[in-house]
Amino acid sequence: MKLGKSLLLGSAAAIAATVSAQAADLPVRKAAPVDYVRVCDWTGVGFFYIPGTDTCIQVGGLVRVEAAFINQSRQFFPSAAPLQATGAALNFGNRAVAGPGTVIPGRNEDASGFFARGRIAVDTRTQTAYGTLRAYVRYQIDRLQGVYSGGGSAGGANTFANQGNNNAYLDKGFITFAGISAGRLQSFFDFYADNYNYEGIANSDLSQNLLAYTYNGAGGFSATFSLEDHNGRNLNSLGGVGIGSADNSVVNPTVFAGAQYGGETIPDLVGNLRIDQAWGAAQLSAAYHQVNTISAATFGVNSGLTHKDADGFAVQGGIQLKLPMLAAGDDLWIEGAYEQGAYSYIDSVGYANAGFSSRNLGGFQHIDHDAIAIAIPGNAIGNYNLQLGEGFSVMAAINHYFTATFHDVLFGSYIQTNYGRARNIDWTQGGIGNSSEYRIGNQFLYDPVKNLEIGLEFDYAHLDQTLAHNPGQAASALPIGVSKNPDSFEARLRIERDF
Repeated sequence: MKLGKSLLLGSAAAIAATVSAQAADLPVRKAAPVDYVRVCDWTGVGFFYIPGTDTCIQVGGLVRVEAAFINQSRQFFPSAAPLQATGAALNFGNRAVAGPGTVIPGRNEDASGFFARGRIAVDTRTQTAYGTLRAYVRYQIDRLQGVYSGGGSAGGANTFANQGNNNAYLDKGFITFAGISAGRLQSFFDFYADNYNYEGIANSDLSQNLLAYTYNGAGGFSATFSLEDHNGRNLNSLGGVGIGSADNSVVNPTVFAGAQYGGETIPDLVGNLRIDQAWGAAQLSAAYHQVNTISAATFGVNSGLTHKDADGFAVQGGIQLKLPMLAAGDDLWIEGAYEQGAYSYIDSVGYANAGFSSRNLGGFQHIDHDAIAIAIPGNAIGNYNLQLGEGFSVMAAINHYFTATFHDVLFGSYIQTNYGRARNIDWTQGGIGNSSEYRIGNQFLYDPVKNLEIGLEFDYAHLDQTLAHNPGQAASALPIGVSKNPDSFEARLRIERDF
């Protein structure tokens, strides 16, 4: 019995040893190595390597919600009578206006509204022998209501119906490599670019399609030359006037100058010199803007019958001073710009009393242009000369932290424009007088947690202008109740979460 049991146990052990030996000879499939996500240590916070590549990526975005109130009053759009600057029908901002001039009562306007924005951004960076290769895309969708979508400017057409007020667009999309920037990004002319204020003030702030090269020197110095989209700077069409004699004293209804922008031939040429250091930054900018025009198809005039070109330009200087002696994060911005025939370089909001970007100032509308087409006395319809507009703007903004979570921003701007000979032609025939406007505002900003900000902003704008008139004659009267020196007040609440 004991012998049999020993034989059985021995046989089982031999079989087990044989199976184990055979199993050891079989190929073993190892588990695939795990390619863990690694943080990029050379790009800054928020970047990680795309698994299996040497490219770092950051995904971010924001959600922004706003509510605004803007006081309203009677408004007058000087449009569409024969010989008027605006032609038969033009779109002023969000409003299409026709007829011999349109008065819109304040009660026909939205005085409040809501705005919501969702934004997604993707930033990728790769180290190369030529420096960092970067590709960036930022896409956003806006939902606009009330004053944000035109304010019922057609005269009682209320915009709270939520129809057609969605905007979805590529806000930024560019590649940078070895000093080259290509795509859609902030114009290289810009400096302050509405850095703090919610509502637009008089300064240049425009995203552009462009191709640029930047030289980076020692000590934070850089120099950039940029070819930028010409049409992106063509605002509010061109003005046109009718005259009947050399001194503009008699209006001849058969002589009219209507002009429009021609096709783009030369992109805007932009350059800047910039320095960035521990104390802040400073920048000098310059831009060339061709004003290329053709006669408009107005009152039977064939488009392209006549063409006129002029050379517009703008220059700007700005400085940012960091003020750590007051509090961490404090800074002061000061900027000034001058233009001839290039209005948007001193005020990208659109024109002097576009007023607030979300709402036009009440009163008589002073529509600024790059140039005015002035009819040539004794010539056929459609022949004209160009009068370039001229103006300057200055702005300042100061940001101060009272605590780590509460800070305040005070800002303001001033702008002047004039149009030479055009002010010697009555405004009913398209003449434009001189104007000046100032805007001031203040923000109260609370950051209860990181990347969450609650802001309350108050803005005030006031416009002073002269009514253009024929020499020796009084300017045509405005409709009753319409002011040539309007003002406006706005309050805006914003809640924003960045991620």
